[in-house]
Amino acid sequence: STDTKEGAATIRMTTQTQTTVESLYTVTTKTSALPNSGSGMILSSFKIEGTKGTLIVDASSKIGKFVAGKEQKFQFKGMDVGSIKCIEVTAGNSDAWRYEWISVANPNSHETLRFDNPQSASTNQYLSTDRKEGPTKIEMCKCTKLLE
Repeated sequence: STDTKEGAATIRMTTQTQTTVESLYTVTTKTSALPNSGSGMILSSFKIEGTKGTLIVDASSKIGKFVAGKEQKFQFKGMDVGSIKCIEVTAGNSDAWRYEWISVANPNSHETLRFDNPQSASTNQYLSTDRKEGPTKIEMCKCTKLLE
């Protein structure tokens, strides 16, 4: 109304927009040097769980073709998940891969976490779509050790 006795003549409205912060993640893998460790495997997905959220990446065109005894780096952009808590890696095709470790770097949180293969380096434990060779999916989380 234009009559100030009835109410305000001007209403001011604002909108809030939420911006998503992105990060450029670097995933480094180390493939075991043991025989038959290298692989033409392409990972189907790579999940990063953090303190600010979870990012699931279609890794089929980004992470794969692992060379025995070598470190390899892969990069992808995605929402900033904050401090990394866990990663989950899923096999994507029929080849098997024996990794030694996988690390993930998030420059926004200034951290790099390394996850070692939980199996002994001398075992025949692979990441594979063939359940006889090993798990199809693995989840690795950082843990906090409480000291007395």
